[in-house]
Amino acid sequence: MNPIRYIPFFIAALLVAVVLPAAAQQDGASSLLPDIDPQDIEIRGDFEVRFPGLARQPVLGFSPRPPVFRVDPDRMPFMETDEEIVATIPLSDLEPALRPEKNFIRFAERQRLYAYGGYGSYGSPELRVFAEAPVRDNESISLQLGHQSSSGDRDFSSFRDMAGDLQWTRLSGNNRWGVGISGSSAFNYSPVPVRSGVELPGVPGPPPDTTVPDPLRISHNTLGMKARWQQLTNAYRGWQASAAVNRFADRTGSYPDEDDATSETRYEVHVNRFWEGTMIEQVFGLQFRATGSVYETGLDGTQYWLNNNIGVRYRHTFSSFHQVEAWLRFYQLYDPVNDVDLYLYPDIHYRFKGAGRFSVQMRLRGFVNDPSLESLHLQNRFTLNNDRELEHERGLHINLHSGVDIWNGIELYSGLDYWQYYNRGYFTRWGDPAMPLYRHQYVGEATHVEWYTGLSRVFRTWRTTMAARIGLNYTSAEEDVIPSGEIPYVPRWKGSVLVTTNPVSWFGFSGWMDLSGKRKTLDGESLDGFVQLGARTDIRVHPRFGIYLKARNILNQEYEVWQQYQELPFQIYGGITLHW
Repeated sequence: MNPIRYIPFFIAALLVAVVLPAAAQQDGASSLLPDIDPQDIEIRGDFEVRFPGLARQPVLGFSPRPPVFRVDPDRMPFMETDEEIVATIPLSDLEPALRPEKNFIRFAERQRLYAYGGYGSYGSPELRVFAEAPVRDNESISLQLGHQSSSGDRDFSSFRDMAGDLQWTRLSGNNRWGVGISGSSAFNYSPVPVRSGVELPGVPGPPPDTTVPDPLRISHNTLGMKARWQQLTNAYRGWQASAAVNRFADRTGSYPDEDDATSETRYEVHVNRFWEGTMIEQVFGLQFRATGSVYETGLDGTQYWLNNNIGVRYRHTFSSFHQVEAWLRFYQLYDPVNDVDLYLYPDIHYRFKGAGRFSVQMRLRGFVNDPSLESLHLQNRFTLNNDRELEHERGLHINLHSGVDIWNGIELYSGLDYWQYYNRGYFTRWGDPAMPLYRHQYVGEATHVEWYTGLSRVFRTWRTTMAARIGLNYTSAEEDVIPSGEIPYVPRWKGSVLVTTNPVSWFGFSGWMDLSGKRKTLDGESLDGFVQLGARTDIRVHPRFGIYLKARNILNQEYEVWQQYQELPFQIYGGITLHW
């Protein structure tokens, strides 16, 4: 199945979907929709921060592109209860990667400062700071800062992750501006010393004759800037625009050399315009997005990739129960392997929510995933300097999802995801099998199917959230490229159980369990699955001061997320929290 490439059809569709509706509505006086004060519009996740360096252990086979939890800005505000808002967030998006602490749905309190710092076993300090300060009326500055590190439980298995973000925001009438700067720094040491006769990237000189205790260090550093502007006349009419630049650098070796460095400078521009139609619950939109990067691997010299696309949007809600949203996107792609490509992809999304709390969603879309050196290193922190040019991933995605409120606010849901790739990236081992080092390759065609089911419940009276999910994976790939016939390092099944409670203002508890089934390597070797159990308790001893205890890997399992790198055993943390 090849993507549609008919540019004239796209141009005709663009004129029909944008120009004619815009001309018909003229100045919007004929719209039946009420004007809404922009200050009454609930906008979430507007200046989100990913802290990518702090996600220590990404679950294998999951998408490295972190989800953004954002409610559709076109929805009517204040029409949902707290329970409904939580219930409408797909649990698959909430499922966190394995990391020292989980991100839960919280019943938040308005604070100017929330910070905690502590110390864990194996020399593991941690620090988180979330602060906001008013500059003047309708202006504020916010800061997010994080640090975690460990000396490791074995020689040369230490790591450090640091990340920070500083944002300035201004509100003025219908407008909102924001400017931010962010950065991160991380490194990992290989737990295995350099073996005799093995030549490693970044290690100067000839291979050693004997095994030497010289650890291999892989370090990542990023620095980025972003600006955003938003203008909303009402919930159905407005503008959104953003521009960003990000610099990523990687060093591999005990004594990093500029010749063995990987670097990438990424640019992004995004403009979104949406307006109401002449009918109730009818919305049109036009979106433009341009991304690209200039990168250097130290092997092939300077290269670059581009993804420029424009999309036309139409959304309509019928009889309060049925909603159809359709996009038509035209892509102009470039990467060093496939040169210039043109594609036209649809994105059709149907939603139904009945009066009996029963809901159904169906989606069919063509997709394009940007290549990025930074995303590869975030997904697998042991990725070496890529010895191939980057390529876009693209293909077809079908999602079928249904949910029902079975009893007293308990939502049960189930769904099926089908991904057909026409260019799929995967990780393969590098060189010495004793070293946890990887390279990134591509396979022409691959399939990924996941069936998932779960349930969630919010007990508002007890200020408690509970959720559970399990998913089964099936993958296939060209056997002449991947001998095992499966996409490497994708777990056969995975699951999670989450609970958080804050029954009284001075006490909170969170617990989580992550499960991962067996995974296949490139050659078909099976890697053991694992179960991770963790918990955290917070006690507020003063309105502005508290203490916390946290435990990770409570079952003390010996497990590997990436082959040949054994993760830390049972750890206990303790520290203080500040609230203002």
